[in-house]
Amino acid sequence: MTKRAWLSAPIGSVVLVAPGAGAHPGVEPAVDKVQELWPAAVVTVVDEAVAALAGAGLDPEPAACVVVHQDGLRTSVAVVAGREAIAGGLVAGGTRGLAQAVVEHLRAEHRLDAGLESAWAAVVHGGVFAPSSTVPTPGPVYGSMITEDRVFPRQPGEVTLSPTELRAVVAPAYQPVVGLVEQVLREAPPETVRQATAGGLLLTGPHLPGAEDHLTDLTGLPARRVVEPTAGFHDPQVLLDGVARLLAEKPPAPVIVEHRIDLSEKLQLLEKLGLRLPRDLNADDG
Repeated sequence: MTKRAWLSAPIGSVVLVAPGAGAHPGVEPAVDKVQELWPAAVVTVVDEAVAALAGAGLDPEPAACVVVHQDGLRTSVAVVAGREAIAGGLVAGGTRGLAQAVVEHLRAEHRLDAGLESAWAAVVHGGVFAPSSTVPTPGPVYGSMITEDRVFPRQPGEVTLSPTELRAVVAPAYQPVVGLVEQVLREAPPETVRQATAGGLLLTGPHLPGAEDHLTDLTGLPARRVVEPTAGFHDPQVLLDGVARLLAEKPPAPVIVEHRIDLSEKLQLLEKLGLRLPRDLNADDG
């Protein structure tokens, strides 16, 4: 019989982005699940830091640098050289951690119960490390006053936090990031460390205005920040752009399945479906 090849249906590509790529504990189960639900899909696993560097659109792109990517729940730090993450790690917290620190500070020092969104707005526009580009002066944080008599509904309240006060609350969260930068540089080969030191820090995700200068003060490394067009952790545009660029550089190949047509199996299937009369085994072949 003739032999033919076809593209297995459905044909598609699934891209998983994770810090540490395949070393991330959640990647293998995710790949298994994709292959279970969509056996023909081409699964590509992309390191988050590599995607962030590719999506930053630096021209020229450094031979190596330290990518510090922040999202809602954590900050990843990795030494990236070319299209490979040489060493990396994670710090829990992210933007939610910064907002939670402000919430706790407001409760303890100002007896104000505020939500995470209000606290995050204060962090972004409060001039922690640099003035906000959209809000000229820090605005109040709105919430409910905490009283001993526990009267409900609570009385509304508001507190305006100065940049100095906010900085004292937020700045300690960057110390673990600094420690992780030092760690990944210790783990990388000497030549890569030399290149990454020259390339400096690349901050991606919803970092605060001026965070690059703060990290330069703490690490001694030059730093630049890629500003997300939106909040960042809801629509991480830099990662989306990076994945698109990586796939353009190295498109995933579709799965080609070799299939041999077996006529006897086809005839048996037609008989089971009632589309072909059963063969009379006593009849002559002639």
